[in-house]
Amino acid sequence: MQKFVALILGSALTALIAGTALAASAAPVEPAAGKSAPAAEASSAPATPVAPVTPAVAPAAPAAAAISTPDLPAGAKEQAVRIGYVDLAQIAAESDGGRAASVALKEKSQKLKAKIEAKQKQLEKQKEAIEAKIATLSPKEREAKGKEFQKKVEEYQKLVRTSEQEMQEMQEKLTMDLTLNLKRVATDYGKSHGYAAVMAKKDVLYLADVPEVKDLTNEITVILNQKKVSK
Repeated sequence: MQKFVALILGSALTALIAGTALAASAAPVEPAAGKSAPAAEASSAPATPVAPVTPAVAPAAPAAAAISTPDLPAGAKEQAVRIGYVDLAQIAAESDGGRAASVALKEKSQKLKAKIEAKQKQLEKQKEAIEAKIATLSPKEREAKGKEFQKKVEEYQKLVRTSEQEMQEMQEKLTMDLTLNLKRVATDYGKSHGYAAVMAKKDVLYLADVPEVKDLTNEITVILNQKKVSK
């Protein structure tokens, strides 16, 4: 029961959204081509090569940080590298899809919690009834009552397990729906606005020599709220 209550009272939606589901299909960001080539063409005199721009992200998997890495247009070599990022926790809290998912999870958890608490009260009453007359029962009757009560306990435990599973499956589905919408919006926005990558804010530890780095959270949230949440 404590495990289940901890599950349903926890706010795990934001954490999942911010997990690997967002970055599962992301490709590595390679902005180097946007810097050194124009310098070489501009002058015939020897010049020190310009170091490629490489965004430094979480050490474990730089590629996993990107939500979208669209192909750069033909003239990208002449453009400044643009990197965008979004605050996943803020999107989960402020987007219509994130709020709807939180409400749905809360309603579901309350229903399951009510069923479990009702079942628990039944067990407590049955236990009290057995204890009240245990002294008057024969050994055979005690054994029968014990088996009956054990069966009720097992039914209760099964209810808790299935309730936890229902909550987990619902949470995963709602999270995946929001994740897919977010990836589509981030990809479309990144392509249409000339961004080399759109990343999760939590994964951006350091970016060197990048002309433009912008927080796109508000823009992405507005677009998400304008689109119908996938079912």
